[in-house]
Amino acid sequence: MMRTVSAALLGLGTVVNAIALPQNSATAPSSVRPTGTNAPPAYTPSTDDLTSGCANVAAVAASFVRTSAAQSANDFRIDPKIGYDCLQSIPLDKEPALEFLFELSKFFQFQSTITYLARPPARSGQDPMDILGGLTDLYNSVESGSITQWNELETRVDRLLSGCHEGHLYVAWTLPSLINFRTPFTLVDLSPDGIQLSKPYVFNDVSAASARGSTFQASAITHIDGEEVYTAIQRLTYYEQSQSVDTRWNAAFQSQNPPKQGSFYFRTRYPGANTFTLTFENGTTTEYAYEAYAAHVPGSNVWSNLRTGRDIWTRLINIPPSSSSGSAKMLRKRALETAKKTRLQNGPLDDVFQMLEKRQGSNSVPPPSELVEFNKSFPDTPRVNPYIQDINQVVGGYFMDDYAGDGSRTAIIDITGFAPDDPSAQFAPHAVQAAVQMFLAEAKRRNMDKLIIDVRGNGGGYVNMGYDLYKQLFPPSDPYSGTRLRYHPASEKIAEAFTQLVNEDVINNLVRAIGGGMGQNLSTNQLNSYNLASYASLSNLDQFLNLDENGQPFTSFSDFIGPVNIYGGQFTNIITYNLNNLLAVGDLSYDITGYGDRASFRNNDPPFAAENIVLLTDGVCASTCGIFGEFLRNQQKIKTVVVGGRPNNEQSAAIGGTRGTQVIQHTAHMLNFVQIVENNFQPANDQERQQWDQIFPRAFKINIAEAAVNWKDNIRRTDPTQTPLQFYLEAADCRLFYTRDTLILSHNLWAQVDGLAWGADDACAVGSLKNATVVLGDSNGVPVSIGSTDTSGTNSGFGDTPQLTGDRTIDTGIWIWYGVRNSLGSSNGRRPY
Repeated sequence: MMRTVSAALLGLGTVVNAIALPQNSATAPSSVRPTGTNAPPAYTPSTDDLTSGCANVAAVAASFVRTSAAQSANDFRIDPKIGYDCLQSIPLDKEPALEFLFELSKFFQFQSTITYLARPPARSGQDPMDILGGLTDLYNSVESGSITQWNELETRVDRLLSGCHEGHLYVAWTLPSLINFRTPFTLVDLSPDGIQLSKPYVFNDVSAASARGSTFQASAITHIDGEEVYTAIQRLTYYEQSQSVDTRWNAAFQSQNPPKQGSFYFRTRYPGANTFTLTFENGTTTEYAYEAYAAHVPGSNVWSNLRTGRDIWTRLINIPPSSSSGSAKMLRKRALETAKKTRLQNGPLDDVFQMLEKRQGSNSVPPPSELVEFNKSFPDTPRVNPYIQDINQVVGGYFMDDYAGDGSRTAIIDITGFAPDDPSAQFAPHAVQAAVQMFLAEAKRRNMDKLIIDVRGNGGGYVNMGYDLYKQLFPPSDPYSGTRLRYHPASEKIAEAFTQLVNEDVINNLVRAIGGGMGQNLSTNQLNSYNLASYASLSNLDQFLNLDENGQPFTSFSDFIGPVNIYGGQFTNIITYNLNNLLAVGDLSYDITGYGDRASFRNNDPPFAAENIVLLTDGVCASTCGIFGEFLRNQQKIKTVVVGGRPNNEQSAAIGGTRGTQVIQHTAHMLNFVQIVENNFQPANDQERQQWDQIFPRAFKINIAEAAVNWKDNIRRTDPTQTPLQFYLEAADCRLFYTRDTLILSHNLWAQVDGLAWGADDACAVGSLKNATVVLGDSNGVPVSIGSTDTSGTNSGFGDTPQLTGDRTIDTGIWIWYGVRNSLGSSNGRRPY
């Protein structure tokens, strides 16, 4: 009976096969270290499949464009087999592919943690990933002819970078925007009470089981493709971007706050087979078909000229990103939109240049009353409206008594990002600043004395927004964020150029010309100077726009640039933001609370006592959120709750996403840095010209949407080892699992946290809030990490991550790389990507 009912109730698409297979209930080991798989053999297209794949997609497209759905749809469904056949038939030509890898390698030398990734610190939870060595392997594989398909090259570069678990390090490819893959349903990971270990379920099963009057009971999943479910999901999520394995686990599942479907459902790349099976605790095993979707543009048929893999290579890939091709532009736009949602919410000054024109015009920042809304729906909290939110729906402020009617004195700030989802949104920092200020004033008026800050799903955003939220909560406190950049010949040249071009006189003249306004009256020369200063500020490679670790100006260029030798690499000295300088902050119209025109706020008392604040996360907290979380935890000893993660009784990290402090993109940022250098300075001789060609990244000639690196590390002031916080996984004080009610309705989770922190409840799944001891480091000030317990840094046990390769080069006769060179020994037994 279960076999028939489950298929009918779930509406899961195509059920390929369903059989009854008795299984024991799954239990989660305390530490899962997968070493193998029982999954069925991967699908490999035949020669005929490869020949017909794209033609078959084009045939489906020709039928689809004649339907009414084609007038509004952005994609159409295809069989996953023909989608993969098409992708695998896309060839690559050696010369452009090698040139692309060459330019990518030059750019990735700016990745701040490259030497740490190659030899991770003990207990970091990070497997060794030699980025430049891995790219060299791929370069050699293309050159030798062992890699002949573009899709394979993309996939293997992705695997290399994703294994670094660094959300700021990526390539935003266009190919997944052409064809991507999905399962016919999402999964959720639920506990009966938030304390007992969670189990994975099909979300539609849970929904059906909770329907009024339903007799259907959801059954937990025990195996995926014959592999024990906990191992299978860890394998699936290994290449997620977060450093914490528990945060990566959460990424597989559907969530409400913020709304996402999870990586079990949405597969960027082909999942390896055309079908999959789930086995449930009730003994049922069912086989389902994967789905695939191909890109569509309403009003046209982009596939009419894409009937072979060679067509795709020629028309969509082997062309410069500046190509005017409509289809190529469409793919880049969609790839950037996807990256924006998953990775790009972390640049401190990323929108400076897009907003510049608005600053120079007659527009002015609206008054605070026009930047907020009251008692309106908020996307992350169905059934409960916030007291106040900003007009871009970034932050919502709630009072528990408004919807519970229980006389509670607990307030909630819900902020699942430090940037709006809508790229065209205006005045985002101003609107959030206004909403938070009004909310805290109302909290004081109502005598609220407890605060929950919900940052689940918060991947970062504007750094100034994170600083401002902290300063509104703790006005007298000066936030400390010590950062540094990787030193190598290219970063030194850029720093020399910016420091000469944007010196103290230039900065002072610009500040006087701006005069506290929005720059409406800047002359053409002043505007050009401001543009240059904005890029210098974005790069952080300007002596005069930065302060040292003690908040003082650098005394010399060498005092700023270093280099300092640490952990086999070279770095700048520690730098901090000059929050009183609008040029350094990056927004002429925005003062962070406590600075500039808002300096008087420093005299205010904190609206809540630190011991009455709880930070609620799901581990995703990354980039700007990681900076904000570090302020709260390290400087104010704020207690933390983390929800979700692998079903075990171990501690879990509160901040599990990237703890780097800035992302820099190849095309949007780096190429402009290089252009400024070359437009204003000339090489002294031919030898220096050759050096510039060797060290400066150039434009890609392959249609890539974007690439990015982590530009700056976050270094804790008290850590004598100066290890990037990226390699510390610090335990939350309390760990919970989701229940159905707390997953779907955030206010139920807030009530549970409220009870654990200040009510009658005292049982977390792991840890405690009432007896919390915030982990701040050992006796030497070194943070205490809950990563792997061995001394090698390896924790996955998958056996598919690279070994160290030592000194790696591409085209050794010409180019010398400044990567992990001379810092590591060689190792044999390297596995290919």
